[in-house]
Amino acid sequence: MKKAIMIFGTVGGALIASLAVLQQGQNSETGYAFDGSINTTTVPAPLKFDGAADYKAKISVANSKTDEEHPLRFYKPQPGLEGRNSMDEIYFKGVPATAQSVDLVRTLLYSGTLSSDEKIPLLRILAELYDRQNTTGANTDIALILKKFAFDPDKQVAGQAAIHYARQVEYQPGTELVLKKALENGALDTDAYFQELAHLVPSAPLDKKKEFLAEIRAARSLIGRDVLVMGLNSGEEFNAVSFLKSSEDMAGLLRETQPQFGPRVGLGIGESVRYMEWLRASAAIESHETGRSMDDVIVARLSRPNTDERKIMSFLISPQARAVLAAATPDSPVQKLVAISQLYASQLPGDRDMPAMVQAIRAQMKNPPPLPPPVVLMPPTGPLIGPSSAPPGYPMYVAPPRQ
Repeated sequence: MKKAIMIFGTVGGALIASLAVLQQGQNSETGYAFDGSINTTTVPAPLKFDGAADYKAKISVANSKTDEEHPLRFYKPQPGLEGRNSMDEIYFKGVPATAQSVDLVRTLLYSGTLSSDEKIPLLRILAELYDRQNTTGANTDIALILKKFAFDPDKQVAGQAAIHYARQVEYQPGTELVLKKALENGALDTDAYFQELAHLVPSAPLDKKKEFLAEIRAARSLIGRDVLVMGLNSGEEFNAVSFLKSSEDMAGLLRETQPQFGPRVGLGIGESVRYMEWLRASAAIESHETGRSMDDVIVARLSRPNTDERKIMSFLISPQARAVLAAATPDSPVQKLVAISQLYASQLPGDRDMPAMVQAIRAQMKNPPPLPPPVVLMPPTGPLIGPSSAPPGYPMYVAPPRQ
């Protein structure tokens, strides 16, 4: 099962995943008549079909065809940015998944005439030709080429090849060693290494899943955490979800790397999304352990004293809050969280986004709490009061941080 996760910003941004499932229907022998009575009919059995043989025949025909207008057939090497742009254009137009395409890519990569700027997008083209169906019939060759170029003297080429090898081919015995070597050689930086190690968790066998996750936890890798969090939140189709929910290393990683909001007043969308993804993943693990619903876990956590109001608002403006907002009764914990968010928003009259957020939250409720009275800003009066006494080493008193 193929899985692709993208992260926003330096992590990429928010984790998105895609899944294609091919289902084949079955004939039924029992149906229902229009009057409600059961109608049993005999359905002719389908002719026996050898799908594997048919598939191999189609591959053979595809491989025997020669595309005289193939975009890589008459490619002329070009140095620098011009070469990269040309290769990128070929990639975005699409390269047919055929054995001929693999041969042309291989010939160009080993020709000795391409610049690094051309090899990098060409390796991406090659990686895209690898798929679970082995459409080209050359999956083994593709994997070997990517693995070889992961040790290329050019660090940029080696780094891209290592990433494509780990991400597209998925786990193979020794894949982690290829990533480690790329890290040692400087082809991958620490973030890139842990990002790809996290991407290997779904396809790795159980013992390797545990090994990779323990390594990510030991390093407290934030980008590794984000990849795993997005995967855990993606749903049951992600074939590592059950493992991540029951892993103490995953629970420990989340406890040790809870996202924090910066000192800036107001709600930053990037911080909000990252915190909400973390909260959902953390709640999923606690729900798995205790049997409580994720909504109950989340509401209980956010109801703790001194919780940062931005965490509460992050949840309330998320799609996950819709059901609990609609079902919130007067004086319920959810309604109290909304009241806290309203008070927080009213204390930031200069933030133009806050009123819209509060309005969107209230619009989903049957029983919204009363709005707080508007804040009236008064000019300061009376003598100036100096700062209060401060703990040793502080220029003035610092209140305890919100949780």
